[in-house]
Amino acid sequence: MDQAMLPAPLREAVTVTTAGATGVARMVIQGLLELIDDPAAAAEATEFLTARLPGYAPIWHIANAVRSDEPAEALRRIRADLDHAVDNTVKAALAWVGERGGPVTSAPSSSIVAQVLAQLPAGAVTGGPVIALAGADAIGPQTVLNIRGTRELAQRLPTLVVTTALKLVPGPVFDRLGAPVFEHIPLDSFVGVVLDGELLSPEEVGRRAAELRE
Repeated sequence: MDQAMLPAPLREAVTVTTAGATGVARMVIQGLLELIDDPAAAAEATEFLTARLPGYAPIWHIANAVRSDEPAEALRRIRADLDHAVDNTVKAALAWVGERGGPVTSAPSSSIVAQVLAQLPAGAVTGGPVIALAGADAIGPQTVLNIRGTRELAQRLPTLVVTTALKLVPGPVFDRLGAPVFEHIPLDSFVGVVLDGELLSPEEVGRRAAELRE
C-alpha cells in the first residue's frame, strides 16, 4: 500500500515515536474511520498497519473491529471505551502513588503514565525514586511487552503497570508481537496492574488475557 495515500492520522501513526500505544490507537481509529465507507481500502490499510506496528496490541482489537459486521460502530465504541478507561486508570494510579508515597519514576513513552505524572505534585517526581510506573504495549497471559528498560526498572523498584484492557491479547497473538525497541517482562515482575481503573494482581490480568480468543 502506498503510504502517501493513507489519511493523515494513519501516516502519523506509523511514524510517531512519542505517543505510546494508546496515542497510536487513537490515531489509527481516526484514520480508519475516514476510510470505513470503502471496505476494501479499510481492509488494506488495516493489513498495512498490522505489518508496520508489530508491537502494539490495540491494533489486533482494531483489526477485529474493521472485520466486524458494523465496523464504524465498533471503532467508535473502542474509542469511547478507551477514553473512559484511560481516565479511570489515571485516577487509580494517582491513588496508588499517593498511598505508597515517595518520589516516583517511570519507563518512558507511555501516554497514560505521562498523564499520571502531569497530575502529581512537584515533590512526587523529585529526589531518589522509591516506586515506579510503566505502561504496556501488550499484555499476554504471562508476559508484558514494553519499551526496553522496563525490565530493569521493575527489578529495581516496585513498579505498577498503568494501562487499559485494549492491551490484553491472547497468547498466540502476543507471541507474534514485538519489535527491536520492545522487551518481554514477566507479569509477576510487577507489583500490580491498573486496568481500566481496577487495581489488579498480575495473576488476574494474565488470566483475563488467557481468556481472550483469537
